[in-house]
Amino acid sequence: MDLDAIIKSAQMVALYLTIALLGAIIIIGALVFKFKRESFDTFKKYVAGVAIGYAVSILVIFAYLKGESVKLEADMETYGMLFYPILATVVAVVAGGIAMLVASLFSKMAVKIAGFATLALALGGFIAIMVEMSKYYEGVADWYPNANLVGLIVSAVVFMALIVGIYLLGDKRNFNDTKSLVYGAIAIAMAYALSYVKFFRMPQGGSITFASMLPLIVYACMFGTRRGTIVCLIYGTLQALQDPWIIHPMQFLLDYTLAYGVIGVSGIFMEKGVFKNKKIFAFLTGGVLAVVLRYACHVCSGVFAFADYADLDTYSSALAYSLVYNSSVFIDMIVALVAGSTLFLSKSFSAQMQRSMDDKKAEPIPYDEHHDHGDVEDDFTPFIVPTEKENDENPEE
Repeated sequence: MDLDAIIKSAQMVALYLTIALLGAIIIIGALVFKFKRESFDTFKKYVAGVAIGYAVSILVIFAYLKGESVKLEADMETYGMLFYPILATVVAVVAGGIAMLVASLFSKMAVKIAGFATLALALGGFIAIMVEMSKYYEGVADWYPNANLVGLIVSAVVFMALIVGIYLLGDKRNFNDTKSLVYGAIAIAMAYALSYVKFFRMPQGGSITFASMLPLIVYACMFGTRRGTIVCLIYGTLQALQDPWIIHPMQFLLDYTLAYGVIGVSGIFMEKGVFKNKKIFAFLTGGVLAVVLRYACHVCSGVFAFADYADLDTYSSALAYSLVYNSSVFIDMIVALVAGSTLFLSKSFSAQMQRSMDDKKAEPIPYDEHHDHGDVEDDFTPFIVPTEKENDENPEE
């Protein structure tokens, strides 16, 4: 199957998906208006956020596919085998996110049901991706005689464990946080769009972009490490549609899903309040840590999957070549962090970030236990000694 056929099929999928999304919005909007009218204004805001994220994602995907249609036929087999399972998984996750967003207007239980259904669909899509990539590798294994499958598997497992640790280290947040769902969709769409603004593209994949990581880092800082990790994992998988250079399932994980998933750690210092009065330091430190981990993912992939590309006439080993080749991610990091630092000069941006950090905790302190309006005198309730008259009226006490 050539890329033109894939584009036509994807256009039909997008058409039906758009019709289904529009129909769902109309039906759900009517239900909200009839049974929960007080939430209708909130519903319209969420619809606007979803629409923006969906529209930008569709536009950049098809813009890329049209551009790629001029590539050599040698690339078509890869697209044919890997495009559909990746696209199906991304669509399932996006649809699940929308379902959770809508369910949050009704009940927490509905959100949990939608969340578990989305997780099941994403897991099924992930398995399909791994199967298709394994089949593809069987046909190209002879092209990579120095590939180290043991090293690939061990590296991928280590980084998967690291991401699980990062997720567990993050603070718990309210499950039915509709605002974070909308912002997550917009962050993915913005990062995906910015990733097309490339200053330089590497010959075996990778590029220097205009601050494409910035929306992901900001999102992780605003909504926490756990949500940030999930959004970054989704974005990493989506990146495989834009700039695919895939030979093996574990290499796919290291260069895409896991490499971008670790960016979720960028919010850890902001979340834990390490630099309480200097949030810009928390942003910069978290961003540097995230990119170092991403760099490590790419280096492992370069050593264990692409050793055959190493220029051993110039470099002493595949490791040295991979360290230099993948160092471009630090230029990407500098662009993103410099651009992000300017945001913290805005008081309104800092205030919005603080609100997102403060009002989404999993177990807020009850009103009666902590009632703080910023006025110390109002919060202070002195102990009043009963008068004799009061004692007379209550002789049993």
